[in-house]
Amino acid sequence: MGADNVVTLQRGGHGFEGMLVPTDGSSLSVAAALKAVEFARRLQVRIVAFHSIPAYRYPVYVGGIPFEYPSEADYEMQCRAIAERYLELVVNAAKARGVTAGKLVEFDSAPAQAIVDAAKRENCSMIFMGSHGRGGLSKVFLGSVAIKTLTLAQIPVMVDRPTPREIAEAEALMSRSAIEP
Repeated sequence: MGADNVVTLQRGGHGFEGMLVPTDGSSLSVAAALKAVEFARRLQVRIVAFHSIPAYRYPVYVGGIPFEYPSEADYEMQCRAIAERYLELVVNAAKARGVTAGKLVEFDSAPAQAIVDAAKRENCSMIFMGSHGRGGLSKVFLGSVAIKTLTLAQIPVMVDRPTPREIAEAEALMSRSAIEP
């Protein structure tokens, strides 16, 4: 690795602009996002809380589209409202700790690529995300957004595996905010 590929993480440093913090709305990802906020506070950098929503897909049935299936506009409106609530938790935690924070919601069926693209567009120098830490066959069959992000990203990616206590704290925060963990 050449010296031109090294990113120096210094407090208030010019080479470190900000951090993308993806969350899927799970208590694990919220716990990791809360850690990211503390990390950003220590480095004195901004964060962008990010949520990628799968693109709308019409169900295909022999008889057509069922009546109870939401329209694309309804789907996007409902998903965006839910995502905003998750991201608002992160933004409020950041503001409470004096960290500048923004939020971004996108519709994309490839979350790892969406994370990498958003980090680039938002001029972030790092991605901080949680992982379930699955191994063996579950990793092979379920895949891992964290692993895919690591392979696609051209910037540092910090992958956190929150402790059960941190996850319980995130669940409590989500419950207090009327969000089901």
